[in-house]
Amino acid sequence: MASGPPSVVSSKETTNYARLCRLLVDVGSQVLRDTFDGIHPPVGLHSVLAGHPNHAKLQSLQKKKVINPKQWGKLFPVIPASVSSAGFDITLLVVLLRNICGLSPPSSGWDHLPPVTEGGASANIARVKFYRNTVYGHAEQAVVDDTKFDTLWQDIGDAIVGLGGAKYAAAINKLKNECMDPDMEKHYKELLSMWKRDEDNIKEKLHEVEGKLEHVKEQVKNVSKTLDAIFGSKQAEDDVDPSKLVDEIRQLYKVREGWLAPFPWCEDFCFHLGDIYTRLRVVNRKKAGRRAEGHVVTMSEIFKSHEECESPRTSLIEGKPGMGKTTYCKKLVYSWAVGKEETGGFLPSFKIVLFIKCRDVKGDLWAAIDDQLLPRDIDEAVKGKFFNFIRRNQSEVLLVLDGLDEVSASKLPMFAEIIQGRILPNCYLVATARHEAGVKVRIHCDTLLEVEGFTEEDVRNFIMKYFKTREDLAKTLIEEIEKDKKLKDMSANPLNTALFCLVCEDFEGVFPESRTELYVEIVQCVLRRYKRKKQLPENGEDLIEEYRTQLKHLGGIALNGLLEDNLDFDDSELGNHKSDLPKFGFLSVQPGGSKLRPRRRYAFLHKSFQEWFAAHYLCRRLIAKEISPSEIAVDKHFIHQLKEVLPFVFGMLSAQCEETTVILVKSIATHVNQEVDEVRDGWFRVVLDCIKECKEDNDLPTRLSRVFGSLLQLECVSLERSNVGDPDVVILTEALKTNTTITSLHFSFNVIGAGGAVALAEALSSHPSLRVLNLSTNRILGNGASALAGLLKCNSTLTELLLPFNNITDTGADGLAEALKCNTSLSKLNLNFNNIGHLGAATIADAIKCNETLTELRLSGNKIGDTGAACLADAIRVNTYLKMILLDGGDIGIAGATDLAEALKCNQTLTELGLHDNNIGDSGTTALAAALKCNNSLERLDLSRNKITDRGALALSNVLKCNTILKELYLARNGIGYRGVAALADEAKGSTTLTKLNLSGNKDVASVVQELRSKLGNLNE
Repeated sequence: MASGPPSVVSSKETTNYARLCRLLVDVGSQVLRDTFDGIHPPVGLHSVLAGHPNHAKLQSLQKKKVINPKQWGKLFPVIPASVSSAGFDITLLVVLLRNICGLSPPSSGWDHLPPVTEGGASANIARVKFYRNTVYGHAEQAVVDDTKFDTLWQDIGDAIVGLGGAKYAAAINKLKNECMDPDMEKHYKELLSMWKRDEDNIKEKLHEVEGKLEHVKEQVKNVSKTLDAIFGSKQAEDDVDPSKLVDEIRQLYKVREGWLAPFPWCEDFCFHLGDIYTRLRVVNRKKAGRRAEGHVVTMSEIFKSHEECESPRTSLIEGKPGMGKTTYCKKLVYSWAVGKEETGGFLPSFKIVLFIKCRDVKGDLWAAIDDQLLPRDIDEAVKGKFFNFIRRNQSEVLLVLDGLDEVSASKLPMFAEIIQGRILPNCYLVATARHEAGVKVRIHCDTLLEVEGFTEEDVRNFIMKYFKTREDLAKTLIEEIEKDKKLKDMSANPLNTALFCLVCEDFEGVFPESRTELYVEIVQCVLRRYKRKKQLPENGEDLIEEYRTQLKHLGGIALNGLLEDNLDFDDSELGNHKSDLPKFGFLSVQPGGSKLRPRRRYAFLHKSFQEWFAAHYLCRRLIAKEISPSEIAVDKHFIHQLKEVLPFVFGMLSAQCEETTVILVKSIATHVNQEVDEVRDGWFRVVLDCIKECKEDNDLPTRLSRVFGSLLQLECVSLERSNVGDPDVVILTEALKTNTTITSLHFSFNVIGAGGAVALAEALSSHPSLRVLNLSTNRILGNGASALAGLLKCNSTLTELLLPFNNITDTGADGLAEALKCNTSLSKLNLNFNNIGHLGAATIADAIKCNETLTELRLSGNKIGDTGAACLADAIRVNTYLKMILLDGGDIGIAGATDLAEALKCNQTLTELGLHDNNIGDSGTTALAAALKCNNSLERLDLSRNKITDRGALALSNVLKCNTILKELYLARNGIGYRGVAALADEAKGSTTLTKLNLSGNKDVASVVQELRSKLGNLNE
């Protein structure tokens, strides 16, 4: 039988197949990419990929060969910040969407067609993949008839629009009828085949891994059966029961950590942890440099999710010396040991809590656990099994690392690896550190906490509990603290409050006023108790002088330890003083006679004591002229490891030799002039602390400040994020009174209050050279701003005053407005985020009408409203000097925008207007657009986040046809659609003056940008 003629495939059917391939490859990949970008925006993508838990998930996929080396290189390029989804192929995009984007699989799973009624991103991603497979089913002949083509085109198009929105409809319709030459058809057929082939390779790798796992499981099963046959199913007699060791560790904590005895020379001076107040406050790291701005957290909330981390695993607790970091750790482990339910719902019910004192760690983490927590006679096999128990149950283990600041430099990398998750990556972790040590590991921690000091009520309660039987002394001490600001500031530190109680008791209500004097009296107190215990005669002499040889030797040990990052030392370093120094009471023997350290070692009771003794040693040497002040001045250790030491030196030296103290200040000032900015600023901060510690007899702090200021030859002083408060400012202002070179002062992110502002205003009123004063993010309030207004009335050199984030309110705005009426030098004023309302805006507007020097005014973040905007608009009509006014986030609506628009029709000097994040809508935008037709000065206009739609965008696009002045237009994150975006982009590409058009965050930007990218390189998505 003869066969019929061969079937002839029409070119239309092959083109149908190629068009489907192109739809899936081009538009399908773009919608997947846009979906991924919507979940993980391009900005900061490298941090998302490298962060927890995404990096671990991606590594797992790489090991399983789901992600190949080339794709891994796209995810983690040599320059991390250069990572972009634009470089991800379709297969990788699908893998990422399914694994690190928080998408749940559709009801039918990722590999099957979801029900027609099921919507959502996951379902449409699965549909795109399903239809890809359907189209690929025609690959052998590469033909699709018209009926099948129309059905598939509609199904694929619906999935794409369902995933990416209506903006894709135009692109889909355009592709359906676009011509394709044979080469293009071949290209897209190959691309679809490559996509399918890549995914099939992944499946093969997964099947291969699963097969190997099954083989391993079978082998393990066989080995288990063999062992059971040999040993029986019963546990060997020597198997460890973890609960026994856990109970022993609980008991250790109950005995060792339940009581706090800060001063071993005073055996009866101890407290139960329930009597100690410690609280933590979350630090918001997005507000760079701002300390403890978040809410107070309880012990139950240290692993609670927050805006910076959804599932915190590591928490870093920072604080100054003596603020209670160790106490908090003790309370944490003690609560676990006794089973207190302070842990609430956010702190997991841990099987084991491992409390490690960092200063005692000599080996690795496992050696530290053995050395500090396990029984001395533990069997090696039992220990090994316990360690395996920890490894297997990491998610139920809490590791507490206390005192990272007490770790030697050689050990810090190991602790950094623990915090990073390189060791026990799934256990929970709490670490404590002083700020200077915390900054080195802060980036690796999910939650940053600040241990807060005593409140005034805490101080009173603590004192009353201490003096339960001596209410007279309690009353005396509380009264002294409440009337003396310096004592009140010091009492915020719990250790200082405890010392106050001890000294007050010894001296029957008389006690010192500085930290140096406090520690001097403590040392005297300890030596006096030592003599009594030894039944040695007391003649009322200076005991520090009597034991000067021993104490100087101890100070040398302390100094060397600080320089070498050692907090403990071998008893051989005591030299000829082995018999008496350990008995004085300043040292503690390292607990337990470590198995790792058979020789006896000693440590100072607290790092602050070690710092005092190091200072005592240096002071002795300065007075004896064994070292010169210039040797101190050139040593950078005093702004790093020894920055807490030098204030003690000044405190002791000023009490014994004023002349040497003055020489030391002169030496430091002379050296500071020769240093680079970073070192110079470090010295400046330390000098403030040093002068505060000096005795106030003969007005010495004032004299030292003025000597220091007169010798400085700097132009810029920057003490940003330096915890500068009013007491520091008082010293600083005395230095400024004798200085003639400083032109700019930067004190942002500090704690300067109204008192500090008053002192600055007084000192700077006649300063001959100051140009810039930056007090951003402090606490000066309305009264402080009013004081600075007085400065503006007198000073004729200041050109920039920056006061954002100071809560000056309308009160401060009123004072500054009055000053602006007569000031003839200020050109820039920043009052952003100051809780200023329409009344404050009105007074400022009134001042602007007559001011002839101010060119930049920033009032963003203040709720001035339409009323305030109207007042400012009136001022803009007549002011011919102002170049910039920023009113972002000002609660301004249509009426306010209309008033400002009318003002722009008259004003021909304003070049920048900021109205970001208001509510002006299309009507307000239309009014501003009309103003731009006749305005001849405005070059930058920001209308981002203003609920503008196509109507407002079209009004602005019409302006761009005729406006030849505007250079930058910002319309990000509005509701502008394809029509508005296209119109703006079309006019922008023809403009000869517009250099920047920002439309990011609007609906149909991507497709318009794709069309115009070659024509307008400066158009921002």
